[in-house]
Amino acid sequence: MLGKIFRFSSGAAAAGLLLLVSGCGVSLSTMMPVGPVGETERNITIFTILLLLFVLIPIVGLTLGIAWRYRKSNTDSTYSPDWDHSWLIEFFVWGGPLAILIILSVMTWISTHNLDPYKAIKSDAKPVTIQAVATDWKWLFIYPDEHVASVNEFAFPKNVPLNIKLTSNSVMNAFMIQRMGTQIFAMSGMQTQLHLMSHKTGDFAGGNYQYNGHGFAKNRFVAKAMTKQGYQQWLDKVRAQGKPLDMSQFKQFAKPSVVKHPIYFAPVSSGLFADVIGQFHAPKGPDMKPGMKAELKQTAAHE
Repeated sequence: MLGKIFRFSSGAAAAGLLLLVSGCGVSLSTMMPVGPVGETERNITIFTILLLLFVLIPIVGLTLGIAWRYRKSNTDSTYSPDWDHSWLIEFFVWGGPLAILIILSVMTWISTHNLDPYKAIKSDAKPVTIQAVATDWKWLFIYPDEHVASVNEFAFPKNVPLNIKLTSNSVMNAFMIQRMGTQIFAMSGMQTQLHLMSHKTGDFAGGNYQYNGHGFAKNRFVAKAMTKQGYQQWLDKVRAQGKPLDMSQFKQFAKPSVVKHPIYFAPVSSGLFADVIGQFHAPKGPDMKPGMKAELKQTAAHE
């Protein structure tokens, strides 16, 4: 009976592992980075795996070796009933993990500062500023210097640093382009920041990786790394095909929906990104209603 249970549980575990591995195709794209941030993160991942193999390989090897040496049928094994201590084993059991922990701690400290998402990427090229606004269930990318915007199409020139400012018009979203590296959250009423760059041209998958409701599975966009000439042509296309966008039109656009094809806006009103953030803050000064002033005073009194 126990043998049948063991065989069944082993088969179920193998099937589950197969299903788990079969779903790793998309996530493996992080091992094929196209920019300095993604390359650094990949190198850290590989280094960590190789470092942990210094523990895994001896443990697996010794487990198999001990099981083989002290198997029941091996009558030549030394019988040592009074053995109870070995400094060599103690050194291996405690020294190995301690050394690995120190190395990982130092590496984590250094890489955390080097990969700070607020830290600008050093380059001779002038950065491109892009303001990303997460809505239900689509992404709006505003190019404030160009006064244009696009929906679910994130275009930029290669070998140029990207200064990405992010916010959300709804619940929390998580922005990430896997092959470029670094996931960062976008939250309503506040701004986060991210710096990326691509060394190659191409279309890379990006999206929201924080569950945010019914349309989550389709809350994706395409990151398009282009040559400088291609990027200028893309801007010209957006200006030619885009419709004007201001705060009132943004509120209509931001209603929950899924967009299947890119949408372009031009011109985009100045300060739209700040207005999206500001709508989640209580107005101050003469714009504040009398009732709201009284409510804030009452709140302050309780505090």
